[in-house]
Formats: sequence, structure tokens, C-alpha cells
Amino acid sequence: MKYRNGRICTLILCAAGLLVAADDPFIGKWKLNQSMSDFTGGTFKFEDAGNGMIRFTGGTVSYNFATDGKERPTVYGRSMSVKSPDPKTWERTVRYKGKVVDTATQKLSDDGKTMTETDKGIRPDGSTAEETDVYERVGEGSGFMGTWKTKEVKGGGDETMDIAANGADGWTMNIPEFKGKCVLKLDGKDYPATGPQAPAGLTLSATKSGDRSIDLTEKIKGKPTFKMTWMISDDGKTLTSTGSVPGRNEPTKAVYDKQ
Repeated sequence: MKYRNGRICTLILCAAGLLVAADDPFIGKWKLNQSMSDFTGGTFKFEDAGNGMIRFTGGTVSYNFATDGKERPTVYGRSMSVKSPDPKTWERTVRYKGKVVDTATQKLSDDGKTMTETDKGIRPDGSTAEETDVYERVGEGSGFMGTWKTKEVKGGGDETMDIAANGADGWTMNIPEFKGKCVLKLDGKDYPATGPQAPAGLTLSATKSGDRSIDLTEKIKGKPTFKMTWMISDDGKTLTSTGSVPGRNEPTKAVYDKQ
């Protein structure tokens, strides 16, 4: 995602809060600009785990699956089934709380050096986000097995983010398409992020690092899963989020335009 004592004192603080809200360049509605963003560079790996199982490892996530069409648990309360209609194709279905949230088809090129994934995400508001990703093989491997690097990302849908003031030093953040919400203060503490598809234990923390920059950390059950820095352009019309999975030098960039 992207979540007093005495009447005289109350009046003073409320006035201060309004002033801060008016001056806060992050307040407002933002829309993802796909053409200006860059989600390439990330790597992941498929390995033979024995007994017909395959091990996926990417970012902070790792789990086993098989291509027999059976549904198995993965991470963050999700389950997945994968079937292989031919040696160069995998078809994947992901469910959360019994509902399908994502379907995808992965296809290998004839030379085995490229893999193309067409993905359809189903959002809580009923809308869908279709995306096509192209991966290139890194190093040795055969078939789907080996390490893959994201080379190209197209589509993904129109994601918006609403940020409103919450007192003098906090925000209320909403991601309408995912019905996601986080109410937080810019004090570095962890605050819960909720939504129909949000994993249990998801939190967000934020600290101000400059007049136009904020450092944020996403965690799941206390474990950091993504760290990012948000920066506002000088004209206040663009929000750029650069970040990566902790411990991996694979930064991505998401650019949002103010609406």
C-alpha cells in the first residue's frame, strides 16, 4: 500500500494541524503513472525440491508447489494451484480466503531464455488489473528451473492513493481499488494496514526525512518486507516512490501524478 487537555490547547493544536495539512505536499489524491514507473530488475528462482515439488524463492518469500493442479498453501494466508498443459506452459490460480485473487499463464520461449507471464489480478472492488511481464534467464538452468530477472512490465491497471491529514503529524491513507486503509503518524511506529486482501499482521511505519521526503517500512508480523522513500517534486505534481526488499539491491520506482 501503498496507510488533549484544555480548550485553549485544543484550539491551538487544531489550528496547527490545519496549517500542517495545508503545507503537507503529500496530502491529496495520486494516480500511478505506469509509463514513468520502473518495476524491472527483480529476481526470483525456481528449484527442484524433490518428490515432484518445486521451490520458489523471491524477495522475502519462499514456498513449495507442484504442477499437478492441486491447491496448496503458500504465504500470507494465500493458496495456489498450478497445472502444466505442456512442457513450456504453467497456469496458476491464487486464492485468498477462498476467493480467486489472481490468475496467470507463464510461457517459455523456444530457446528457454525468456519467460512471459500474462497475469490478471481481481481486486476487492470488483475491478481487474491485467499485466504482462517478461523475464530473462540469469545463469544456468533448464526449462522453468533457474534464476529469472524481470526485464519488462506492461499494464497493471490504474492504481490510486488518497492521503488525508490525520491531526498535526499523521495521515489517513486509502487505496480505493483494494479497499485498503492505514491510519498512521509520522513517528516511525508500526500501524496496522487493513483491507480485504491485506495479509494478517501487515503494518506500515513512516518518518519524515526532509521537507518533501518520507521514509516508509512495510512489515508483516514484525518482519520488514519492503522499504521505500517517497519524494515530492518541486512543483508538487509528482510523487516518486523508490524502494526495495531489505537485503537485496533490486530497487524499483513507482511514479504517481497528483489528481
